[in-house]
Amino acid sequence: MMQNDIRLYELFIPVLIWAILAVVLVVVMLLASWVLRPHVLQNSEKTSTYECGEEPVGPARISYPYNYFIYTVLFVVVDVMGAFLWLISASNILWTDATKYVVVWQVALFVLIIIGGIAFVIKMLPHAALDGKETLLVYNKAKAEREREQHVIGGH
Repeated sequence: MMQNDIRLYELFIPVLIWAILAVVLVVVMLLASWVLRPHVLQNSEKTSTYECGEEPVGPARISYPYNYFIYTVLFVVVDVMGAFLWLISASNILWTDATKYVVVWQVALFVLIIIGGIAFVIKMLPHAALDGKETLLVYNKAKAEREREQHVIGGH
């Protein structure tokens, strides 16, 4: 019994060495990037916001179209379901008689939770009909204000 315990620790040594090397590599890379980067004084032009050559307009807090949220939730639900079911199907746990009924109940519970997520998305679909009109109104108002200011000062 004691010999098996010592052998187990000996088998774990390469894993421990790789973990230590991974941590050391990350720390060395972070330090190297900090040392090698150019250290310049920051000015207002350097730290100003740049968005494709356009000055940001309007407030940062604007209504966001829900349809993008719906797509995100659907992606996460389907992605997690696929990953979980693939892992369960690829594991050896299904092939033992003692655990196959436990796994069936776990998968059934998981599928019910996924169906709950999809039901939430379907419930949100009527609200997803918002096409961003509020966002477009705020943007157009701010753009018109900016063009008016530029016209007054003679800008283009």
